[in-house]
Amino acid sequence: MLPDVRLLAGDDFLSAGVLAGRLRKAGSKEAVRWFRDASSAASSAAQSCPPGPESWLARLRWARIYHTIGSAALAARIPGTVAAARRLREEAFEIIGKTISAEPGRRPAPPRNALRSDEIVWGRAAARLDLGGGWTDTPPYSLERGGRVINAAVDLNGQPPIHVYARVIEELEIRIASIDHGSRVRIRDLSELLDYRNPASGFGLAKAALALSGFSHEHARWTSRTKTLQDMLKSFGGGLEISTLAAIPSGSGLGTSSIMGAVLAAVVLRMTGREPTAAELFHRVLQLEQELTTGGGWQDQIGGVLPGVKVITTEPGLVPDPLVHDVPADVLDPRINGGTTLLYYTGIRRLAKNILRTVVGQYLDRDETAMGTLAELHAFPPKMAEAMSRKDSRRFGELIDLAWRLNKRLDPDSTTSEIEAVLAGIRRRIHGAKLLGAGGGGFLLIACRSKADAAEVRNGLEQHPPNSRARFFTYEIASRGLQVTVC
Repeated sequence: MLPDVRLLAGDDFLSAGVLAGRLRKAGSKEAVRWFRDASSAASSAAQSCPPGPESWLARLRWARIYHTIGSAALAARIPGTVAAARRLREEAFEIIGKTISAEPGRRPAPPRNALRSDEIVWGRAAARLDLGGGWTDTPPYSLERGGRVINAAVDLNGQPPIHVYARVIEELEIRIASIDHGSRVRIRDLSELLDYRNPASGFGLAKAALALSGFSHEHARWTSRTKTLQDMLKSFGGGLEISTLAAIPSGSGLGTSSIMGAVLAAVVLRMTGREPTAAELFHRVLQLEQELTTGGGWQDQIGGVLPGVKVITTEPGLVPDPLVHDVPADVLDPRINGGTTLLYYTGIRRLAKNILRTVVGQYLDRDETAMGTLAELHAFPPKMAEAMSRKDSRRFGELIDLAWRLNKRLDPDSTTSEIEAVLAGIRRRIHGAKLLGAGGGGFLLIACRSKADAAEVRNGLEQHPPNSRARFFTYEIASRGLQVTVC
């Protein structure tokens, strides 16, 4: 008999047995088998929680996630239910996001200023090159099966490229500025701070970081007398001025948004005298991404916050607690490999949210090809780590190429004719190459066969770029990850 995961009341929630019955009627044996596994997993997750109110809430969250995924998978397999499948898929996205962004236990005390009047908090971090395993870090896959990626923290053109500066000001308002975009905003009303879910709202990442850090009634225990933003800032000890700088083109594929979220969160928390653990900071960024409805996983923030090349592994669960294994960087670091690896900005950008919806949607539907590809991606990082440990440049390049083929299998739209033309023109001089991040544009990591081949690739693309924005960036493996100092 199937376990009953109906832990929430309401007509929208059916038992596992009813769902499995509908799947049988639809003739989908594979879906029935999967739903048995999902129901058992939900039941096991619930039973493993210790007693208590917070544990009860955790059981409800697990049940709701599994139930919604099961419903979406069911609808995707029944003829004539396209609209229902689409609705259930969107519901699954929403529930997963709300579950991750929910704060466990009691809300914390309101934030208080911990800086002197003339102090500035300065945070900076590296960018991230993903070498393989991406998508296994993305909910709901990572919630159910854990994740495993291999990536590198890199400085660009000799500097950490992602910066945040913050200070307390006398005026009871919040000022946020983006140095690279040349834009700024002054916030004097709480509704203006909390509109970050609106796509038309500017500075959503900084606003969400402030809200999650306690500048909202939802995320801190403000008194009934603290109703307005001015009330909060007066209690805090002054207004806030935050400036951000990302010395990377937008839509780069180098994890800029998530890493910027980590730096913002760390800086704001430092202003209040709090220093989160690495696991707390990584989960905070996951919450930020879900609050902004962009989705996303944990590998970007971990990749930029922690230095060097590393394999990062997490077990199934709502809060990632990463196990990090360092990997020799010789075959990736241009200072060591004679410049045979190149980092090329294609001049093409694409918003990861579109790709996320496509790939995560396939997982929610339990698409067999997607599930098989994700399993290969999960098994990939140890192979890459072995090649890098042996300092095998040829194998490294071949595996870079394999990672790119797996990404394209998950989402054929992650490449374009323009990108394929670039690769075709350099193919005979390289062991492999891949677009970094979710794909569709951004930076291309190229592993050349020799130093001479690298020079020819560079010369050719500089002479005949695909567009006016395309160019090479110099990079080096970052020996330091996130740094937060008070000046």
